[in-house]
Amino acid sequence: MAWVGWRVIHVSNVGLMSVQQDNLRVVQGDLDVKIPLRDIFALIIEDLACKLTSRLMVELSKNNVLVLLCNQQYLPECVIHPVSGHFGQHMQMMKQLNWEEPKKQLLWQFIIKQKVLNQLIVMKQNVVEINRIEKMAEMCSSIEPGDVTNIEGQAARIYFNSFFNEGYTRSNLNYIENAALNYGYAILHSAIARTIVAKGLIPGLGIHHKGVRNPNNLASDIIEPFRPIVDYFVISSPPNGYLTKEYRVKLINLLHTKVLIDNKSQTVIRAIEIFLNSIFEFFDSGKSEKLKLPSIEKIKMYEL
Repeated sequence: MAWVGWRVIHVSNVGLMSVQQDNLRVVQGDLDVKIPLRDIFALIIEDLACKLTSRLMVELSKNNVLVLLCNQQYLPECVIHPVSGHFGQHMQMMKQLNWEEPKKQLLWQFIIKQKVLNQLIVMKQNVVEINRIEKMAEMCSSIEPGDVTNIEGQAARIYFNSFFNEGYTRSNLNYIENAALNYGYAILHSAIARTIVAKGLIPGLGIHHKGVRNPNNLASDIIEPFRPIVDYFVISSPPNGYLTKEYRVKLINLLHTKVLIDNKSQTVIRAIEIFLNSIFEFFDSGKSEKLKLPSIEKIKMYEL
């Protein structure tokens, strides 16, 4: 068993988890550990044989704890969210349903621009050829509302081909780097989805993403400027052959990485909330300066 940080708990090789006096109780042999439920942001379970009590699941839901159950490949397979979230959920949902399309298009422009800016930082940090960096910078300045010319996709090809062998594609699971990226993205995506539910929003109603089978289209939008955080780590510290438990814990700990948002250094967990709050302000006021997006310009990795 191992848990990391103050709010994110990673569990493996555990016999039983239950609740006791507002604490998560974890039992492993002679070891009996209790963690206050109010301190937990996420619970990531990699043990398929672990027993969970129904009362624990209810209490985790009450405390808006993100619960991820992983499959045999250690990838998140099941995400558990509370049925109800924000105290003003109906009002939040009605506001979201009335978000105007031109504002959505403008928001998507800002999201993709920040994503490409963060990708540029990763490229500069890894001393990528100047012509590639210049091309990316030029493309970044050409992003239009709604990204109608798909600068995001064009930039992604230049970006990933700057770090991996010729012939690399993000869909090729033979690359261990893709497994690492997918794991990190899945943790991020789930954390964002949890915060969206806690804010009383409709997770399936996206800004740009409209997948009919995607219950978390909005999280798929919000994650974009955060993805380079995972890239930054995986490119600078690639896995060696396979994803060890220690490496997976490091990917989980990226939620504690500090990024720059609203001119302050904040953890990714906090930055997600700040970004979402700024989206409310943007749609209410129509002022783009209300948007607060994460920058990895002064990224600070979490260290145990």
